[in-house]
Amino acid sequence: MTFPLLWVLAAAYLVTAIVNLASAWTFREGARKVSKCLLMPVLLAVYLVGARPFLITALLALVFCWIGDVLLIRKEEPKFFRLGLGAFLLGHVFYIIAFFTLAGGVNVGALLGSILVAIPLCIALLRYINASQEMRIPVAVYAVVIFAMSIAALQLFLNRPSGATLTLFIGSLVFMFSDAMMAYLLFHNRPKQFNFITMVPYIVAQALIMFGLVTMGRI
Repeated sequence: MTFPLLWVLAAAYLVTAIVNLASAWTFREGARKVSKCLLMPVLLAVYLVGARPFLITALLALVFCWIGDVLLIRKEEPKFFRLGLGAFLLGHVFYIIAFFTLAGGVNVGALLGSILVAIPLCIALLRYINASQEMRIPVAVYAVVIFAMSIAALQLFLNRPSGATLTLFIGSLVFMFSDAMMAYLLFHNRPKQFNFITMVPYIVAQALIMFGLVTMGRI
């Protein structure tokens, strides 16, 4: 019964995502907010049903991403934006722990190489975003953590190469792109379709990461 249920849950995520994007495009705020709050609970159900092995850290990553989604509904208010940023930061920390746990080891050469690549990219990203004075340190900390999340995903792929772990690594890169774009748009001229533009890569990133986590134990 697991596979049919997984397909049902995957379809539920797709439908919820379509509703969210359609309501964001048409500025139906009620439907957008409700559907946004439902995205991570559906993925959480996917993970509970399909993950082999099951890791509490991966579950906590989804929980904190969901908290971030809820808080960032009111992202125009500095307090909620900071709390949402903190929730997503914790979500990434738990993803990092989960990925290294599943990797079962560290590829030292790749780790050092990826850190050397990540440092100038992170500096360039922070200059590109150009956050306000009071948000520079929180954004910098967040940038370091999300780069670390992608490095952890790369370690998982290198130690356990497969289509599933490659998908997960790609998802981590899309997540970085999603957060970088959202941060840039928040601190510059926000386009009319901001919610639609920023949710597309986020929805894809979470789906890719979860697909990788669920399928890697089944290959």
